[in-house]
Amino acid sequence: MKFAQLALLLVALILALTSVVEASKKKAPTQTVRFGKKLSGKSTWFNGHDLKAVACYGDLMGNSHVNAGDSWMIGAVHMASFKGGEKTACFECAKITAGKRSIVVRIIDDCAGCAPNQIDLTATAFKKLAPLNQGVVKTTYEFVRCPSKGNLKWPKSPEVKTH
Repeated sequence: MKFAQLALLLVALILALTSVVEASKKKAPTQTVRFGKKLSGKSTWFNGHDLKAVACYGDLMGNSHVNAGDSWMIGAVHMASFKGGEKTACFECAKITAGKRSIVVRIIDDCAGCAPNQIDLTATAFKKLAPLNQGVVKTTYEFVRCPSKGNLKWPKSPEVKTH
């Protein structure tokens, strides 16, 4: 009988240790929104159903019915990788450069499958950096103040953040 109790205790201990190890594997947020600091990364693109119910509107404004347009100059990042909460990067703008080509996009969506330093772009935005069939392009990026003028396409609401 004592052997059965000891075996049961040992199994419980192993299960507890396993859950502690698994919990420690989850990475703590490492990224910050810092203006003027260039970072190396990569950009990919999304379209179709991935443009529906963009995260920043649902999370911050309680409106999960905002759908993005493919012609919008917007991007998505892995929100959980940002310090300060998952909404830290919402509605910020980023200047993304690939070689000699640069664009400015507004971050309005979450890309849960993206790596840190990856920005997923609409197809329209990605095409300004590389052909769509390339799929992934090495980039540098930096957070910048959102331009208030020009023919950039992104949602008008909420108001552009000022710092």
